[in-house]
Amino acid sequence: MDILRDRFPILDDYAYLVSHSLGAMPDDASEELARYALEWATRGVQAWSEGWWETSVTIGDEIAPIVGAPGGSIAMMQNVTVAEAVVASCFRLHESRNRVVFSELNFPSVMYLWHNVPGAEIKQVRSWDGITVPTETFLDAIDDRTAVVALSHVLFKSAYVQDIAAITDRAHEMGAMVVLDCYQSAGTLPFSLTDLNVDFAVGGSVKWLCGGPGAGWLYVRPDLQAVLRPGLVGWQADADPFAFHPGGITYAEGIWRFLSGTPNVPAWYAARAGYRIVREVGMETIRASSLIMTQQVIEMADRLDIPIRTSRDPDLRGGTVTLGVDDEQRVVTQLIERGVIVDGRPGAGVRVGPHFYNNHDDLNRLEEALKAALIG
Repeated sequence: MDILRDRFPILDDYAYLVSHSLGAMPDDASEELARYALEWATRGVQAWSEGWWETSVTIGDEIAPIVGAPGGSIAMMQNVTVAEAVVASCFRLHESRNRVVFSELNFPSVMYLWHNVPGAEIKQVRSWDGITVPTETFLDAIDDRTAVVALSHVLFKSAYVQDIAAITDRAHEMGAMVVLDCYQSAGTLPFSLTDLNVDFAVGGSVKWLCGGPGAGWLYVRPDLQAVLRPGLVGWQADADPFAFHPGGITYAEGIWRFLSGTPNVPAWYAARAGYRIVREVGMETIRASSLIMTQQVIEMADRLDIPIRTSRDPDLRGGTVTLGVDDEQRVVTQLIERGVIVDGRPGAGVRVGPHFYNNHDDLNRLEEALKAALIG
């Protein structure tokens, strides 16, 4: 993978091992932003009819091959919270079916949203170790009052990979729908949304997709698109948006009906550069590289007598290894001072996320920096 390192400028200066938080910027992103600026400068308002208006869907189509989805099933959004709010607006929760089930290890922003959905009764699935959520525990929480199961594919603190197929089967058996958060899996873990048969999926481009902020996305299973009526919509979701008609919306066809207001064109242009390079490398290659490097991080932690808060089973491990060190922010600061960029999370430890552009020199640099930080 060393051949790709020169396409990520930050690697000239740092062992950048934090792609679970913010993926390194590919140099093509600068070119995409320059392209946007040129179009705005030279085409002005004409740029809307020359491609900008469609970016919500055309750039969503560039994510589809990475996550095993068909064209026309993904729309770009500002972020996952907005995407999940659009999903929530499709439901009218009532007493006989109003439960929303999710794990206490979900990313907080998603939990905050569902806690504030009118009529929702929250069923929070407990983790006994702060690392995993046993599949059986999750299955037991889903019953005939469950309307929505909102789960993370890979847990953000521990990189634990949940059994999405089993949970989805149980949810559908009980008449519930599944919203899958793919933020920590898309770009590092091969999977197919079509094969998993989830009803919705959300994600973003900040992390393993190397697309930067402001480029979230929403997947809606194709057979559901025509029957759902989201409440959180804007003029892009109307069948004839430029008629500017008063009154209620006339829903557009397909994924368009889940859109809202004016698209975030510059962020989505920049994100496209990350999608391209991820597709170029290929998900199987990325996963193979990830498993090798995360295993090396685990072996390094064993040598340094650092507890691991990530599964040692490669089938249950995403792209990150969480090191159970005390005073994680002090350690993170000292590593950054030594040119090694990682991050920490309270109650978890230091997170290390090697990606396809990292190499053994980066990991060696991490080990030396950790030795110094732990002694200091």
